[in-house]
Amino acid sequence: MIKTINAGRHIEVSNGHVSGPYINTTYGQPMTGMVRYNNNSLETYDGTSWHKLGEAYPMISLTQSATAAIDWAMKEMEFEAQLEKMSEGHPAVKAAHENLRRASEQLKATIILSRDE
Repeated sequence: MIKTINAGRHIEVSNGHVSGPYINTTYGQPMTGMVRYNNNSLETYDGTSWHKLGEAYPMISLTQSATAAIDWAMKEMEFEAQLEKMSEGHPAVKAAHENLRRASEQLKATIILSRDE
């Protein structure tokens, strides 16, 4: 049984519900809120009659932004792998890739220096 599911910044939890059943410890007439297990079903007493408790099927998923970020990262990783492979057999691709790396590092350094000013 799952007792607690905590959502985080990029995780969504839905379709569950919180329940804290009250179990009567005295004998005799059932009390409102009493819970029992009957014929493979969990039931609660509403003061008049017994009702089967609904089943909850919690769903856990990533948020749309997390899914988009993962999709983007996977595409970038695939592109980098293809670029590395192409660089091995094509000198022009290798040179362009090295130029791109250097330009990226220069851009990062320029941004850092610009923030300090």
